[in-house]
Amino acid sequence: MLELEKLSAALIVFSLLHGVRGDDEVSLASPNHMDWASLNRTVNGRLAVGIPWTEPCFTIYNGKNVTQNFAQCGFVQANFFDHPARSNAFGAYTLQNYEECMATGDQCALDWMNPANPLAFNPPQTCNQGSIPDYFIDVQNENDVVAALNFVSKNNIPLVIKNTGHDFKGRSSAPGSLALWMHNLKNMTHESNFVPEGCHTSSQEALTLAAGTQWQEVYEFANSLGLEVVGGAEQSVGAVGGWVQGGGHSSLTPMFGMGADRVLQYKAVTPDGILRTVNSCQNSDLFFALRGGGGGTFAVVLEATVMASPSQAFRVANINWPVTDDNLKKVLSIVVDNAISIASAGWGGYLTPTLGNLVLMSNKFSSSDAEKMFQPLISLTTQMGGVSNVTEFPNYLEWFNAYSNGQSGSQDGVAVPNALTSRLIPAKNHETAAGRAEILDALTNAFANAEFSQLHFTTPFGFKGSDGKDTSVNPIWRSSLYQIILVNPWVYNATVDVKRATYAQGTKAVNFLRDVTPDSGAYLNESDIHEPNHEVSFWGINYARLLQIKNKYDPRRILDCWHCVGWEGPTSPRFKCYI
Repeated sequence: MLELEKLSAALIVFSLLHGVRGDDEVSLASPNHMDWASLNRTVNGRLAVGIPWTEPCFTIYNGKNVTQNFAQCGFVQANFFDHPARSNAFGAYTLQNYEECMATGDQCALDWMNPANPLAFNPPQTCNQGSIPDYFIDVQNENDVVAALNFVSKNNIPLVIKNTGHDFKGRSSAPGSLALWMHNLKNMTHESNFVPEGCHTSSQEALTLAAGTQWQEVYEFANSLGLEVVGGAEQSVGAVGGWVQGGGHSSLTPMFGMGADRVLQYKAVTPDGILRTVNSCQNSDLFFALRGGGGGTFAVVLEATVMASPSQAFRVANINWPVTDDNLKKVLSIVVDNAISIASAGWGGYLTPTLGNLVLMSNKFSSSDAEKMFQPLISLTTQMGGVSNVTEFPNYLEWFNAYSNGQSGSQDGVAVPNALTSRLIPAKNHETAAGRAEILDALTNAFANAEFSQLHFTTPFGFKGSDGKDTSVNPIWRSSLYQIILVNPWVYNATVDVKRATYAQGTKAVNFLRDVTPDSGAYLNESDIHEPNHEVSFWGINYARLLQIKNKYDPRRILDCWHCVGWEGPTSPRFKCYI
Protein backbone atom coordinates (compact mmCIF):
# COMPACT_ATOMS: atom_id res chain seq x y z
CA MET A 1 0.00 0.00 0.00
CA LEU A 2 1.04 3.61 -0.39
CA GLU A 3 2.09 6.72 1.58
CA LEU A 4 1.14 9.93 -0.22
CA GLU A 5 3.79 12.66 -0.43
CA LYS A 6 3.64 15.75 1.80
CA LEU A 7 0.68 14.60 3.83
CA SER A 8 -0.60 16.59 6.74
CA ALA A 9 -0.78 14.83 10.08
CA ALA A 10 -4.51 14.30 9.60
CA LEU A 11 -3.98 12.70 6.21
CA ILE A 12 -1.27 10.42 7.58
CA VAL A 13 -3.79 9.16 10.12
CA PHE A 14 -6.26 8.71 7.27
CA SER A 15 -3.68 6.67 5.36
CA LEU A 16 -2.90 4.42 8.30
CA LEU A 17 -6.56 3.85 9.06
CA HIS A 18 -7.12 2.71 5.50
CA GLY A 19 -4.24 0.31 5.20
CA VAL A 20 -1.78 2.70 3.56
CA ARG A 21 1.75 1.44 4.07
CA GLY A 22 4.49 3.88 5.00
CA ASP A 23 7.42 2.48 3.03
CA ASP A 24 6.22 3.67 -0.36
CA GLU A 25 4.75 6.75 -1.95
CA VAL A 26 3.01 7.99 -5.06
CA SER A 27 3.24 11.37 -6.72
CA LEU A 28 -0.03 13.04 -7.63
CA ALA A 29 -0.39 16.32 -9.48
CA SER A 30 -4.11 16.99 -9.52
CA PRO A 31 -6.25 16.38 -7.55
CA ASN A 32 -4.16 16.91 -4.42
CA HIS A 33 -4.14 14.96 -1.19
CA MET A 34 -6.75 17.14 0.44
CA ASP A 35 -9.10 16.52 -2.47
CA TRP A 36 -8.74 12.76 -2.06
CA ALA A 37 -9.24 13.02 1.70
CA SER A 38 -12.40 15.04 1.11
CA LEU A 39 -13.70 12.42 -1.31
CA ASN A 40 -12.96 9.73 1.26
CA ARG A 41 -15.05 11.54 3.85
CA THR A 42 -17.88 11.95 1.36
CA VAL A 43 -18.00 8.19 0.74
CA ASN A 44 -17.75 7.39 4.47
CA GLY A 45 -14.18 6.11 4.41
CA ARG A 46 -14.60 3.71 1.51
CA LEU A 47 -11.98 5.25 -0.77
CA ALA A 48 -8.99 2.92 -1.05
CA VAL A 49 -5.69 2.73 -2.86
CA GLY A 50 -5.60 0.38 -5.84
CA ILE A 51 -2.83 -2.17 -5.32
CA PRO A 52 -1.85 -4.94 -7.75
CA TRP A 53 -2.95 -8.31 -6.39
CA THR A 54 0.55 -9.69 -6.92
CA GLU A 55 2.34 -6.83 -5.09
CA PRO A 56 2.99 -8.84 -1.86
CA CYS A 57 5.49 -11.01 -3.76
CA PHE A 58 7.78 -8.11 -4.70
CA THR A 59 10.45 -6.07 -2.90
CA ILE A 60 10.13 -2.97 -5.11
CA TYR A 61 6.80 -1.32 -5.83
CA ASN A 62 6.52 1.81 -7.98
CA GLY A 63 10.24 2.43 -7.53
CA LYS A 64 10.27 2.15 -3.73
CA ASN A 65 11.50 -0.61 -1.45
CA VAL A 66 8.75 -2.69 0.17
CA THR A 67 8.74 -5.78 2.36
CA GLN A 68 7.61 -9.03 0.83
CA ASN A 69 4.54 -10.50 2.51
CA PHE A 70 5.21 -14.22 2.21
CA ALA A 71 1.80 -15.30 3.50
CA GLN A 72 -0.15 -13.08 1.09
CA CYS A 73 2.22 -13.93 -1.76
CA GLY A 74 1.67 -17.62 -1.09
CA PHE A 75 -2.09 -17.13 -1.22
CA VAL A 76 -1.84 -15.32 -4.56
CA GLN A 77 0.40 -18.03 -6.01
CA ALA A 78 -1.83 -20.85 -4.77
CA ASN A 79 -4.98 -19.16 -6.13
CA PHE A 80 -3.49 -17.58 -9.23
CA PHE A 81 -5.89 -19.37 -11.60
CA ASP A 82 -8.88 -19.44 -9.26
CA HIS A 83 -11.88 -17.59 -10.71
CA PRO A 84 -13.49 -16.50 -7.41
CA ALA A 85 -10.20 -15.47 -5.77
CA ARG A 86 -9.34 -13.16 -8.65
CA SER A 87 -12.81 -11.67 -8.77
CA ASN A 88 -12.72 -10.88 -5.04
CA ALA A 89 -9.51 -8.83 -5.29
CA PHE A 90 -9.74 -5.29 -6.58
CA GLY A 91 -6.20 -5.37 -8.02
CA ALA A 92 -6.73 -8.57 -10.05
CA TYR A 93 -8.17 -8.97 -13.55
CA THR A 94 -9.12 -11.96 -15.64
CA LEU A 95 -6.42 -11.15 -18.19
CA GLN A 96 -2.99 -9.90 -17.13
CA ASN A 97 -3.11 -7.59 -20.18
CA TYR A 98 -5.27 -5.15 -18.27
CA GLU A 99 -3.29 -5.26 -15.06
CA GLU A 100 -0.20 -4.17 -16.98
CA CYS A 101 0.60 -1.31 -19.31
CA MET A 102 1.10 -3.28 -22.51
CA ALA A 103 2.61 -0.36 -24.43
CA THR A 104 5.41 0.29 -21.91
CA GLY A 105 5.94 -3.01 -20.10
CA ASP A 106 4.97 -1.38 -16.79
CA GLN A 107 3.59 -4.34 -14.82
CA CYS A 108 3.49 -6.42 -11.64
CA ALA A 109 3.43 -9.86 -13.22
CA LEU A 110 4.05 -13.35 -11.90
CA ASP A 111 4.99 -16.14 -14.30
CA TRP A 112 1.63 -17.64 -15.28
CA MET A 113 3.35 -20.83 -16.37
CA ASN A 114 4.68 -21.18 -12.80
CA PRO A 115 3.39 -18.53 -10.37
CA ALA A 116 5.98 -19.60 -7.78
CA ASN A 117 8.87 -18.88 -10.15
CA PRO A 118 11.09 -16.48 -8.12
CA LEU A 119 12.71 -15.10 -11.28
CA ALA A 120 9.48 -13.21 -11.92
CA PHE A 121 9.31 -11.32 -8.61
CA ASN A 122 12.68 -11.33 -6.86
CA PRO A 123 15.17 -8.51 -7.60
CA PRO A 124 15.85 -7.09 -10.09
CA GLN A 125 12.16 -7.61 -11.00
CA THR A 126 9.85 -4.83 -9.85
CA CYS A 127 6.14 -4.30 -9.33
CA ASN A 128 4.59 -1.29 -11.03
CA GLN A 129 1.05 0.04 -11.13
CA GLY A 130 0.45 -0.73 -14.80
CA SER A 131 -3.19 -0.12 -15.74
CA ILE A 132 -4.67 -0.74 -12.30
CA PRO A 133 -6.62 2.33 -11.10
CA ASP A 134 -4.81 4.42 -8.49
CA TYR A 135 -7.91 4.61 -6.29
CA PHE A 136 -11.26 2.93 -5.97
CA ILE A 137 -14.48 3.46 -4.08
CA ASP A 138 -16.11 0.43 -2.49
CA VAL A 139 -19.59 1.36 -3.73
CA GLN A 140 -22.50 0.82 -1.34
CA ASN A 141 -25.19 3.10 -2.78
CA GLU A 142 -26.01 5.66 -5.44
CA ASN A 143 -24.52 8.48 -3.32
CA ASP A 144 -21.07 6.96 -3.77
CA VAL A 145 -21.56 6.95 -7.53
CA VAL A 146 -22.72 10.58 -7.54
CA ALA A 147 -19.72 11.58 -5.43
CA ALA A 148 -17.35 9.88 -7.89
CA LEU A 149 -19.02 11.46 -10.91
CA ASN A 150 -18.74 14.91 -9.32
CA PHE A 151 -15.13 14.31 -8.37
CA VAL A 152 -13.89 13.17 -11.78
CA SER A 153 -15.89 15.90 -13.50
CA LYS A 154 -14.27 18.57 -11.34
CA ASN A 155 -10.75 17.14 -11.48
CA ASN A 156 -10.70 15.78 -15.05
CA ILE A 157 -9.42 12.29 -14.26
CA PRO A 158 -10.60 9.01 -15.82
CA LEU A 159 -13.40 7.03 -14.21
CA VAL A 160 -13.82 3.28 -14.71
CA ILE A 161 -16.39 0.80 -13.45
CA LYS A 162 -15.20 -2.56 -12.12
CA ASN A 163 -16.91 -5.55 -10.59
CA THR A 164 -14.93 -8.75 -11.16
CA GLY A 165 -12.39 -7.61 -13.76
CA HIS A 166 -13.70 -10.20 -16.20
CA ASP A 167 -13.36 -7.91 -19.20
CA PHE A 168 -11.54 -9.01 -22.35
CA LYS A 169 -11.29 -5.41 -23.61
CA GLY A 170 -9.77 -3.73 -20.53
CA ARG A 171 -12.71 -1.40 -19.98
CA SER A 172 -12.56 -1.77 -16.18
CA SER A 173 -8.98 -0.56 -15.82
CA ALA A 174 -7.13 2.59 -16.83
CA PRO A 175 -3.87 4.21 -15.67
CA GLY A 176 -4.24 7.15 -13.32
CA SER A 177 -7.96 6.53 -12.84
CA LEU A 178 -10.56 6.35 -10.10
CA ALA A 179 -12.64 3.18 -10.13
CA LEU A 180 -16.13 2.45 -8.90
CA TRP A 181 -15.86 -1.04 -7.39
CA MET A 182 -19.35 -2.49 -7.61
CA HIS A 183 -18.34 -5.90 -6.28
CA ASN A 184 -19.90 -5.72 -2.82
CA LEU A 185 -23.41 -4.83 -4.02
CA LYS A 186 -24.71 -8.38 -3.59
CA ASN A 187 -28.44 -8.09 -2.95
CA MET A 188 -30.80 -10.47 -4.82
CA THR A 189 -34.60 -10.50 -4.57
CA HIS A 190 -37.34 -12.56 -6.18
CA GLU A 191 -40.63 -11.14 -7.43
CA SER A 192 -43.20 -13.60 -8.72
CA ASN A 193 -45.36 -10.85 -10.26
CA PHE A 194 -42.98 -8.14 -11.40
CA VAL A 195 -44.25 -5.21 -13.47
CA PRO A 196 -41.72 -2.54 -14.54
CA GLU A 197 -42.32 0.75 -12.74
CA GLY A 198 -44.69 3.02 -14.63
CA CYS A 199 -45.77 0.29 -17.04
CA HIS A 200 -49.14 -1.39 -17.46
CA THR A 201 -47.99 -4.73 -18.77
CA SER A 202 -48.48 -8.31 -17.69
CA SER A 203 -46.52 -9.39 -14.63
CA GLN A 204 -43.61 -11.81 -14.93
CA GLU A 205 -41.47 -13.98 -12.69
CA ALA A 206 -38.25 -12.03 -12.14
CA LEU A 207 -35.08 -11.64 -10.12
CA THR A 208 -33.65 -8.26 -9.21
CA LEU A 209 -29.85 -8.43 -9.03
CA ALA A 210 -27.53 -5.82 -7.55
CA ALA A 211 -24.49 -4.79 -9.55
CA GLY A 212 -21.99 -6.97 -7.71
CA THR A 213 -23.79 -10.29 -8.06
CA GLN A 214 -21.99 -13.06 -9.92
CA TRP A 215 -23.41 -15.92 -11.91
CA GLN A 216 -22.63 -18.71 -9.44
CA GLU A 217 -24.50 -16.78 -6.75
CA VAL A 218 -27.39 -16.05 -9.09
CA TYR A 219 -27.69 -19.64 -10.33
CA GLU A 220 -27.76 -20.97 -6.78
CA PHE A 221 -30.34 -18.38 -5.69
CA ALA A 222 -32.54 -19.07 -8.70
CA ASN A 223 -32.28 -22.83 -8.26
CA SER A 224 -33.34 -22.54 -4.61
CA LEU A 225 -36.56 -20.97 -5.93
CA GLY A 226 -37.09 -23.60 -8.62
CA LEU A 227 -36.04 -21.10 -11.28
CA GLU A 228 -33.28 -20.49 -13.81
CA VAL A 229 -31.95 -17.47 -15.67
CA VAL A 230 -29.89 -16.93 -18.80
CA GLY A 231 -26.36 -16.16 -17.68
CA GLY A 232 -22.65 -16.44 -18.37
CA ALA A 233 -20.46 -19.51 -18.73
CA GLU A 234 -18.08 -18.63 -15.89
CA GLN A 235 -19.06 -18.52 -12.24
CA SER A 236 -17.30 -15.28 -11.29
CA VAL A 237 -18.61 -13.13 -14.17
CA GLY A 238 -20.82 -10.27 -13.04
CA ALA A 239 -24.50 -10.63 -13.87
CA VAL A 240 -25.39 -6.94 -14.22
CA GLY A 241 -22.38 -5.26 -15.85
CA GLY A 242 -20.74 -5.63 -19.22
CA TRP A 243 -22.07 -9.15 -19.82
CA VAL A 244 -25.75 -8.21 -20.01
CA GLN A 245 -25.24 -4.61 -21.13
CA GLY A 246 -23.20 -5.88 -24.07
CA GLY A 247 -25.80 -8.47 -25.12
CA GLY A 248 -24.98 -11.51 -23.01
CA HIS A 249 -24.72 -14.91 -24.73
CA SER A 250 -25.04 -18.29 -23.05
CA SER A 251 -25.55 -21.98 -23.73
CA LEU A 252 -29.19 -21.17 -22.84
CA THR A 253 -29.46 -18.41 -25.46
CA PRO A 254 -30.60 -20.76 -28.27
CA MET A 255 -33.54 -21.75 -26.04
CA PHE A 256 -34.36 -18.54 -24.14
CA GLY A 257 -32.73 -15.61 -25.94
CA MET A 258 -29.84 -13.34 -25.08
CA GLY A 259 -29.30 -11.77 -21.70
CA ALA A 260 -30.30 -8.38 -23.10
CA ASP A 261 -33.61 -9.83 -24.34
CA ARG A 262 -34.55 -10.76 -20.78
CA VAL A 263 -33.86 -7.50 -18.93
CA LEU A 264 -37.07 -5.91 -17.66
CA GLN A 265 -35.67 -2.91 -15.81
CA TYR A 266 -32.49 -1.16 -14.67
CA LYS A 267 -31.75 1.26 -11.86
CA ALA A 268 -28.82 3.41 -12.97
CA VAL A 269 -27.06 6.70 -12.29
CA THR A 270 -26.42 8.71 -15.45
CA PRO A 271 -23.31 10.94 -15.77
CA ASP A 272 -25.36 13.97 -14.69
CA GLY A 273 -25.69 12.33 -11.26
CA ILE A 274 -29.39 11.43 -11.53
CA LEU A 275 -30.63 8.03 -10.34
CA ARG A 276 -33.03 6.81 -13.00
CA THR A 277 -35.50 3.97 -13.35
CA VAL A 278 -34.91 2.60 -16.83
CA ASN A 279 -37.40 0.38 -18.62
CA SER A 280 -39.64 0.32 -21.68
CA CYS A 281 -41.91 2.98 -20.12
CA GLN A 282 -39.37 5.31 -18.49
CA ASN A 283 -36.14 6.49 -20.09
CA SER A 284 -36.86 4.04 -22.88
CA ASP A 285 -34.02 5.33 -25.06
CA LEU A 286 -31.54 4.54 -22.29
CA PHE A 287 -33.20 1.14 -21.84
CA PHE A 288 -32.50 0.42 -25.51
CA ALA A 289 -28.87 1.46 -25.07
CA LEU A 290 -28.31 -0.58 -21.90
CA ARG A 291 -29.62 -3.70 -23.63
CA GLY A 292 -26.65 -4.31 -25.90
CA GLY A 293 -24.87 -0.98 -26.23
CA GLY A 294 -22.06 -1.96 -23.90
CA GLY A 295 -21.10 -1.56 -20.26
CA GLY A 296 -19.29 1.44 -18.82
CA THR A 297 -20.72 3.71 -21.51
CA PHE A 298 -24.14 5.21 -20.82
CA ALA A 299 -24.69 5.00 -17.05
CA VAL A 300 -23.54 3.33 -13.84
CA VAL A 301 -25.98 0.46 -13.34
CA LEU A 302 -26.82 -0.35 -9.72
CA GLU A 303 -29.27 -3.18 -10.35
CA ALA A 304 -31.07 -5.06 -13.09
CA THR A 305 -34.33 -6.98 -13.00
CA VAL A 306 -34.31 -9.99 -15.33
CA MET A 307 -36.82 -12.64 -16.40
CA ALA A 308 -36.71 -15.96 -14.59
CA SER A 309 -38.07 -19.24 -15.95
CA PRO A 310 -39.16 -22.45 -14.22
CA SER A 311 -36.31 -24.86 -13.65
CA GLN A 312 -36.25 -27.88 -15.95
CA ALA A 313 -34.14 -30.84 -17.00
CA PHE A 314 -31.59 -30.75 -19.82
CA ARG A 315 -30.25 -33.42 -22.12
CA VAL A 316 -26.52 -32.97 -22.67
CA ALA A 317 -24.45 -34.42 -25.50
CA ASN A 318 -20.84 -34.70 -24.33
CA ILE A 319 -18.67 -35.58 -27.33
CA ASN A 320 -14.95 -36.33 -26.82
CA TRP A 321 -12.08 -37.35 -29.12
CA PRO A 322 -8.29 -37.72 -28.96
CA VAL A 323 -6.73 -34.39 -29.88
CA THR A 324 -5.16 -34.46 -33.35
CA ASP A 325 -5.54 -32.13 -36.31
CA ASP A 326 -7.04 -34.92 -38.40
CA ASN A 327 -9.60 -35.85 -35.74
CA LEU A 328 -10.59 -32.22 -35.30
CA LYS A 329 -11.21 -31.72 -39.00
CA LYS A 330 -13.41 -34.83 -39.16
CA VAL A 331 -15.46 -33.64 -36.17
CA LEU A 332 -15.69 -30.10 -37.54
CA SER A 333 -16.88 -31.45 -40.89
CA ILE A 334 -19.90 -33.10 -39.26
CA VAL A 335 -20.56 -30.06 -37.05
CA VAL A 336 -20.43 -27.64 -40.00
CA ASP A 337 -22.66 -29.87 -42.13
CA ASN A 338 -25.24 -29.96 -39.33
CA ALA A 339 -24.77 -26.48 -37.88
CA ILE A 340 -28.06 -25.12 -39.19
CA SER A 341 -29.95 -28.08 -37.74
CA ILE A 342 -28.15 -27.80 -34.40
CA ALA A 343 -28.81 -24.06 -34.07
CA SER A 344 -32.39 -24.26 -35.37
CA ALA A 345 -33.21 -26.96 -32.83
CA GLY A 346 -31.97 -24.77 -29.97
CA TRP A 347 -28.91 -26.74 -28.89
CA GLY A 348 -26.44 -24.58 -26.97
CA GLY A 349 -22.86 -25.24 -25.97
CA TYR A 350 -19.18 -25.16 -26.79
CA LEU A 351 -16.63 -26.94 -28.99
CA THR A 352 -13.06 -26.71 -27.67
CA PRO A 353 -10.40 -28.07 -30.07
CA THR A 354 -7.55 -28.16 -27.53
CA LEU A 355 -9.66 -30.38 -25.24
CA GLY A 356 -11.16 -32.53 -27.99
CA ASN A 357 -14.61 -31.77 -26.60
CA LEU A 358 -18.03 -30.66 -27.79
CA VAL A 359 -20.76 -30.20 -25.20
CA LEU A 360 -24.31 -29.28 -26.26
CA MET A 361 -27.45 -28.98 -24.13
CA SER A 362 -31.17 -28.75 -24.81
CA ASN A 363 -34.46 -28.80 -22.92
CA LYS A 364 -36.49 -29.77 -26.00
CA PHE A 365 -35.46 -33.35 -26.79
CA SER A 366 -35.73 -36.67 -25.03
CA SER A 367 -32.54 -38.60 -24.36
CA SER A 368 -33.33 -41.10 -27.10
CA ASP A 369 -34.04 -38.36 -29.66
CA ALA A 370 -30.84 -36.57 -28.67
CA GLU A 371 -28.85 -39.79 -29.08
CA LYS A 372 -30.29 -40.28 -32.58
CA MET A 373 -29.45 -36.71 -33.54
CA PHE A 374 -25.84 -36.97 -32.40
CA GLN A 375 -25.23 -40.60 -33.34
CA PRO A 376 -22.89 -39.68 -36.25
CA LEU A 377 -20.65 -37.73 -33.87
CA ILE A 378 -20.89 -40.36 -31.13
CA SER A 379 -19.97 -43.15 -33.55
CA LEU A 380 -17.12 -41.16 -35.13
CA THR A 381 -15.51 -40.10 -31.87
CA THR A 382 -15.96 -43.52 -30.26
CA GLN A 383 -14.11 -45.06 -33.21
CA MET A 384 -11.34 -42.52 -32.61
CA GLY A 385 -11.04 -43.75 -29.01
CA GLY A 386 -13.12 -41.06 -27.34
CA VAL A 387 -15.91 -41.46 -24.80
CA SER A 388 -19.12 -39.79 -25.99
CA ASN A 389 -22.68 -40.00 -24.73
CA VAL A 390 -25.94 -38.22 -23.96
CA THR A 391 -26.84 -37.73 -20.31
CA GLU A 392 -29.52 -35.82 -18.43
CA PHE A 393 -29.13 -33.15 -15.76
CA PRO A 394 -32.14 -32.34 -13.55
CA ASN A 395 -31.57 -28.58 -13.71
CA TYR A 396 -29.21 -25.97 -15.11
CA LEU A 397 -27.26 -25.50 -11.86
CA GLU A 398 -26.21 -29.16 -11.74
CA TRP A 399 -24.95 -28.98 -15.32
CA PHE A 400 -23.16 -25.68 -14.68
CA ASN A 401 -21.39 -27.08 -11.62
CA ALA A 402 -20.26 -30.08 -13.67
CA TYR A 403 -19.10 -27.73 -16.42
CA SER A 404 -17.20 -25.59 -13.90
CA ASN A 405 -15.43 -28.70 -12.60
CA GLY A 406 -14.53 -29.96 -16.07
CA GLN A 407 -16.90 -32.92 -15.94
CA SER A 408 -19.21 -31.74 -18.73
CA GLY A 409 -17.14 -29.54 -20.98
CA SER A 410 -14.70 -27.02 -19.54
CA GLN A 411 -14.45 -23.28 -18.91
CA ASP A 412 -11.86 -20.92 -20.34
CA GLY A 413 -8.88 -20.23 -18.10
CA VAL A 414 -8.02 -16.98 -16.35
CA ALA A 415 -4.83 -15.07 -15.51
CA VAL A 416 -3.10 -15.61 -18.85
CA PRO A 417 -2.15 -12.49 -20.88
CA ASN A 418 -3.37 -12.89 -24.43
CA ALA A 419 -4.62 -11.40 -27.66
CA LEU A 420 -8.24 -12.41 -28.27
CA THR A 421 -10.26 -12.12 -31.47
CA SER A 422 -13.70 -13.37 -32.48
CA ARG A 423 -16.21 -13.66 -35.32
CA LEU A 424 -19.91 -14.40 -35.70
CA ILE A 425 -20.56 -17.00 -38.42
CA PRO A 426 -23.84 -16.52 -40.33
CA ALA A 427 -26.19 -19.28 -41.45
CA LYS A 428 -25.82 -18.27 -45.09
CA ASN A 429 -22.25 -19.63 -45.07
CA HIS A 430 -23.72 -23.09 -44.46
CA GLU A 431 -26.56 -23.17 -46.98
CA THR A 432 -24.62 -24.83 -49.82
CA ALA A 433 -22.00 -27.56 -50.02
CA ALA A 434 -19.54 -25.02 -51.41
CA GLY A 435 -20.24 -22.63 -48.55
CA ARG A 436 -19.77 -25.35 -45.96
CA ALA A 437 -16.47 -26.43 -47.54
CA GLU A 438 -15.29 -22.82 -47.52
CA ILE A 439 -16.18 -22.22 -43.87
CA LEU A 440 -14.64 -25.56 -42.85
CA ASP A 441 -11.38 -24.55 -44.50
CA ALA A 442 -11.50 -21.12 -42.84
CA LEU A 443 -12.17 -22.64 -39.42
CA THR A 444 -9.34 -25.14 -39.82
CA ASN A 445 -6.88 -22.39 -40.75
CA ALA A 446 -8.11 -20.06 -37.99
CA PHE A 447 -7.77 -22.76 -35.33
CA ALA A 448 -4.28 -23.65 -36.61
CA ASN A 449 -3.18 -20.07 -35.97
CA ALA A 450 -4.49 -19.86 -32.41
CA GLU A 451 -3.14 -21.43 -29.23
CA PHE A 452 -6.69 -21.69 -27.87
CA SER A 453 -10.00 -21.49 -29.69
CA GLN A 454 -13.68 -22.23 -29.19
CA LEU A 455 -16.84 -22.51 -31.22
CA HIS A 456 -19.85 -21.21 -29.28
CA PHE A 457 -23.37 -22.38 -30.16
CA THR A 458 -24.71 -19.45 -28.14
CA THR A 459 -26.66 -17.34 -30.63
CA PRO A 460 -30.47 -16.81 -30.65
CA PHE A 461 -30.76 -18.23 -34.18
CA GLY A 462 -33.43 -20.76 -33.16
CA PHE A 463 -35.10 -18.57 -30.52
CA LYS A 464 -38.53 -17.31 -31.52
CA GLY A 465 -39.44 -15.34 -28.40
CA SER A 466 -38.04 -12.02 -29.63
CA ASP A 467 -36.68 -10.48 -32.81
CA GLY A 468 -34.33 -8.34 -30.75
CA LYS A 469 -35.42 -5.05 -32.31
CA ASP A 470 -36.13 -3.57 -28.89
CA THR A 471 -32.47 -4.13 -27.93
CA SER A 472 -29.30 -2.57 -29.35
CA VAL A 473 -27.61 -5.94 -29.91
CA ASN A 474 -26.19 -6.22 -33.43
CA PRO A 475 -28.91 -7.89 -35.56
CA ILE A 476 -26.24 -10.19 -37.03
CA TRP A 477 -26.58 -12.29 -33.85
CA ARG A 478 -30.07 -13.37 -34.98
CA SER A 479 -28.85 -14.76 -38.32
CA SER A 480 -25.61 -16.31 -37.04
CA LEU A 481 -25.27 -19.95 -36.04
CA TYR A 482 -22.27 -19.66 -33.75
CA GLN A 483 -19.41 -17.49 -32.55
CA ILE A 484 -15.70 -18.29 -32.83
CA ILE A 485 -13.08 -17.02 -30.37
CA LEU A 486 -9.34 -17.26 -31.05
CA VAL A 487 -6.69 -16.69 -28.39
CA ASN A 488 -2.90 -16.31 -28.50
CA PRO A 489 -0.98 -15.79 -25.23
CA TRP A 490 2.45 -14.37 -24.43
CA VAL A 491 4.91 -15.14 -21.63
CA TYR A 492 4.96 -12.98 -18.51
CA ASN A 493 8.18 -11.17 -19.45
CA ALA A 494 7.35 -10.66 -23.14
CA THR A 495 8.62 -7.52 -24.83
CA VAL A 496 6.31 -4.99 -26.45
CA ASP A 497 7.41 -6.31 -29.84
CA VAL A 498 6.39 -9.83 -28.86
CA LYS A 499 2.99 -8.57 -27.73
CA ARG A 500 2.51 -6.73 -31.02
CA ALA A 501 3.45 -9.90 -32.89
CA THR A 502 0.95 -11.89 -30.81
CA TYR A 503 -1.85 -9.48 -31.71
CA ALA A 504 -0.78 -9.73 -35.35
CA GLN A 505 -1.04 -13.52 -35.08
CA GLY A 506 -4.58 -13.15 -33.75
CA THR A 507 -5.47 -10.87 -36.64
CA LYS A 508 -4.05 -13.41 -39.08
CA ALA A 509 -6.16 -16.15 -37.49
CA VAL A 510 -9.45 -14.24 -37.51
CA ASN A 511 -8.88 -12.89 -41.02
CA PHE A 512 -9.53 -16.39 -42.40
CA LEU A 513 -13.06 -15.97 -41.02
CA ARG A 514 -13.46 -12.29 -41.85
CA ASP A 515 -12.60 -13.03 -45.47
CA VAL A 516 -15.49 -15.49 -45.88
CA THR A 517 -18.00 -13.54 -43.74
CA PRO A 518 -17.58 -9.96 -45.01
CA ASP A 519 -21.04 -8.83 -43.88
CA SER A 520 -20.84 -10.31 -40.39
CA GLY A 521 -19.45 -8.86 -37.17
CA ALA A 522 -18.01 -9.61 -33.76
CA TYR A 523 -19.19 -9.62 -30.15
CA LEU A 524 -18.06 -6.40 -28.50
CA ASN A 525 -17.25 -8.14 -25.19
CA GLU A 526 -14.98 -10.76 -26.79
CA SER A 527 -13.37 -9.04 -29.73
CA ASP A 528 -10.09 -7.93 -31.21
CA ILE A 529 -8.91 -4.66 -29.63
CA HIS A 530 -7.99 -3.73 -33.20
CA GLU A 531 -11.36 -4.71 -34.68
CA PRO A 532 -11.72 -2.94 -38.05
CA ASN A 533 -14.80 -0.74 -38.49
CA HIS A 534 -15.79 -1.66 -34.94
CA GLU A 535 -18.95 0.48 -34.89
CA VAL A 536 -20.53 -1.64 -37.64
CA SER A 537 -18.96 -4.88 -36.47
CA PHE A 538 -20.36 -4.54 -32.93
CA TRP A 539 -23.69 -2.78 -33.49
CA GLY A 540 -24.54 -2.72 -37.20
CA ILE A 541 -27.48 -0.47 -37.98
CA ASN A 542 -27.97 0.37 -34.29
CA TYR A 543 -24.82 2.46 -33.95
CA ALA A 544 -26.24 5.78 -35.14
CA ARG A 545 -29.06 5.66 -32.60
CA LEU A 546 -26.68 4.60 -29.84
CA LEU A 547 -24.41 7.55 -30.57
CA GLN A 548 -27.39 9.92 -30.27
CA ILE A 549 -28.23 8.41 -26.87
CA LYS A 550 -24.60 8.69 -25.77
CA ASN A 551 -24.52 12.36 -26.74
CA LYS A 552 -27.74 12.97 -24.82
CA TYR A 553 -26.73 11.35 -21.52
CA ASP A 554 -22.96 11.80 -21.56
CA PRO A 555 -21.96 14.72 -23.81
CA ARG A 556 -18.77 15.30 -21.81
CA ARG A 557 -17.63 11.66 -22.17
CA ILE A 558 -17.25 11.13 -18.44
CA LEU A 559 -17.79 7.44 -19.17
CA ASP A 560 -15.41 6.35 -21.88
CA CYS A 561 -13.80 3.05 -22.78
CA TRP A 562 -11.96 1.36 -25.62
CA HIS A 563 -14.15 0.91 -28.72
CA CYS A 564 -17.26 1.90 -26.75
CA VAL A 565 -20.02 3.97 -28.32
CA GLY A 566 -18.75 7.52 -28.84
CA TRP A 567 -15.26 6.82 -27.48
CA GLU A 568 -12.71 9.64 -27.64
CA GLY A 569 -10.23 7.55 -29.60
CA PRO A 570 -6.87 5.92 -28.91
CA THR A 571 -5.01 9.20 -28.30
CA SER A 572 -6.85 9.81 -25.02
CA PRO A 573 -4.44 9.44 -22.05
CA ARG A 574 -6.64 6.79 -20.46
CA PHE A 575 -5.85 4.49 -23.41
CA LYS A 576 -2.07 4.98 -23.42
CA CYS A 577 -1.44 1.39 -22.31
CA TYR A 578 -3.12 -0.23 -25.32
CA ILE A 579 -0.80 -1.40 -28.07
